[in-house]
Amino acid sequence: MKRTSEEVANTIDGFINGTGRQWDWDGFTSIRIDDPELEAIRQKCVAIPAEFPPSTKTAYCGDAGLQVMRDLVKGLRSGS
Repeated sequence: MKRTSEEVANTIDGFINGTGRQWDWDGFTSIRIDDPELEAIRQKCVAIPAEFPPSTKTAYCGDAGLQVMRDLVKGLRSGS
């Protein structure tokens, strides 16, 4: 799937902040991205719950994992 850096940043940011649409995160984590750099970011987001387990059953990941995702968004928006 073709996605821009800004689209990926918006999807991650929307998920973290709870402002994304209902199926955005599922689509993001389930569908491979054509751009190898963005695909690596997608794969990192998929792996975050295993690396930073959630403290509650309803959370996606732990606080450190959320910070990693915030950092990914920052990097995508700054172009690095």
